[in-house]
Formats: sequence, C-alpha cells, structure tokens
Amino acid sequence: MFRLNKTQKITGNVFVVKALISNFFIYSDRNTNICFDAGFMPFIINRELKKININPESISSIFLTHPDFRHIGGIKLFKNARIYLSRDISSKKSEKLISYLDRCKNTGYRKLKDGEVTNIGRVKIKSFVIPNHDPGSMSYIVNDRVLFI
Repeated sequence: MFRLNKTQKITGNVFVVKALISNFFIYSDRNTNICFDAGFMPFIINRELKKININPESISSIFLTHPDFRHIGGIKLFKNARIYLSRDISSKKSEKLISYLDRCKNTGYRKLKDGEVTNIGRVKIKSFVIPNHDPGSMSYIVNDRVLFI
C-alpha cells in the first residue's frame, strides 16, 4: 500500500513534499530548485514548502512524470517554472494538459524525447520514457545519481 511521506529533506539535495493525495520531489542545488511533478492543491503545497524553507517562486523547472491531475494540479503555484513533459503523451491527454499549462501562465513548456538530456544551471537531467498506466510516462536521472520515477 502506498503511504505518503511527510514533507522533509530526504538526502543532501532532495526534498519530499506531501501534497494531500500525492508526494512530489524537489532537487535543490545551490540556487537551482527543480520539481519532479507539482503535487495537488496549491494552498496545501505552499504550506508544506514553508516547512522546508522553499519559496514557490524559486522553482525554475518542473519535470512531469505523467499528466495525472494529482501530479500537475500545483503547477500554477510555480509561476517562474518552465514545464518539461514527455512528447509521447497520448494526443487526447496532451491536448488537455497543454490547455491547462497555457491557463497556468508559467514560463512555457518543452516536450522531451526518450533519452534527452536537459541542463538546468549545473544540474543535468536525463529523461526516459517508462511503461506506466499513462502512455508517455517519464522518469528522470539527475546528475547520473538520483532517479525520479
């Protein structure tokens, strides 16, 4: 059975954030804060981020694992974040997700292909398409050391 973690630092650079019905993760490297998914319900996320002294405005990027609302519902809280997602998301879900992203008014989005490497400051993120309940789901390896699924 899945159990939500409490919001806390779990390793030197990784934080888990409890967002009511799902967890998401933040990788922090000096002045770079990157989310892996964005949780659900912005007012709860904002409260949880205060516990770990992270300001939503400091999040520069959000890498989505898949387009389930439990994982994307908090995107609008992170106004300064660029969104990264799989280019292999089904067309029906992709249309809905892109429409939602446009309404959130973040700094834009970029579709990633399997094996693509993205550099955010000093952080290297490699994207992998993985089998999941949503076609086009992605996992990410950060600096060849930390895996987010």
